[in-house]
Amino acid sequence: MIENPTKVECDMHLEDEKSENEERALSVFASEKNEDLTALVLVVVVTFFVLLFTKWLA
Repeated sequence: MIENPTKVECDMHLEDEKSENEERALSVFASEKNEDLTALVLVVVVTFFVLLFTKWLA
């Protein structure tokens, strides 16, 4: 039995869209090392100041 050509084209379009969405979703989780280090330094500095001032004020 011969399939409907428009159905085949639609299925191919859905597969392309699915793989594109998967790549886009994975790129959200990919981060650069510099961004990670910057976030880490920021968290350490903020934590230090919070501990310092809560100890100082208490």
